[in-house]
Amino acid sequence: MSDTSSKLFSSQGVTESTRFIHTPGEFALNNLLYVQEAGTLKSLRPHKSTREGLESILFMIIKSGEGFVRVLDKEYSVKAGDCILINCANHYEHESSESNPWELSWVHFFGKSAVSFYDLFHKENGGLNVFTPSETEGYVKMIENLMALCNDKSNMSEIYANETLTEMLTEILSDVDSLSNKNSDIDVSLVRTYINDNYASGSVIDDIYTKIGADKKVIEEAFKDSYGITPSEYLKFRRLNVAKEMLRFTIESETDIARECGFEEYNEFIKLLV
Repeated sequence: MSDTSSKLFSSQGVTESTRFIHTPGEFALNNLLYVQEAGTLKSLRPHKSTREGLESILFMIIKSGEGFVRVLDKEYSVKAGDCILINCANHYEHESSESNPWELSWVHFFGKSAVSFYDLFHKENGGLNVFTPSETEGYVKMIENLMALCNDKSNMSEIYANETLTEMLTEILSDVDSLSNKNSDIDVSLVRTYINDNYASGSVIDDIYTKIGADKKVIEEAFKDSYGITPSEYLKFRRLNVAKEMLRFTIESETDIARECGFEEYNEFIKLLV
């Protein structure tokens, strides 16, 4: 493997890591999904890693801790239990949290069908690179299996790696499909109505998550799928619209209106009015 591809996931000096680099044979290059690198790492200190223009697909599992991932114009805050799939031809960055450093399992892979699998995932996942399956243990074990296979250069080991990668991608698409179906069960109109009726409350967002009885991320994704913005963004617009009406039709001061509409910071309210 070339010097460039052998540094797909450089971590020298900032992580504790176990890393296996694999050079695929001609048969795998021409016919199979194949591993380029696989490993685990634990962040020792925050460090932003930036890559682009690579013929590789990256799959990461956040085993513990948290951090952020940015792919093109989208930025994600990620935590334990989240999974990330990235086409490394695109610009991407990732950085562990300073206060709660992450631990990852990861694999770089490629092959003739790799980009097609990624494109299907990206479409089915609503254009997002992050998803949160019900459990990640199975993915961790698959990566451990791929790490072990990196030490064997035989055609059979590469066929087994192809099977594991295919199983992994099939499981990813299945999890994304399940999450999509789960999102469709959320009645987002109830979320909107509750925010409309309780916009002045400082706890309205937390209250609606409790009322609906579903995971925060599931509700947010379902709401955004329907309305194009998150519940928090909708709340801000709702408060602002009510405040504008009060400014037009009442003689109350801006300070009182900001407080009555739920704005905790007066300066934030003034900025939104501009």
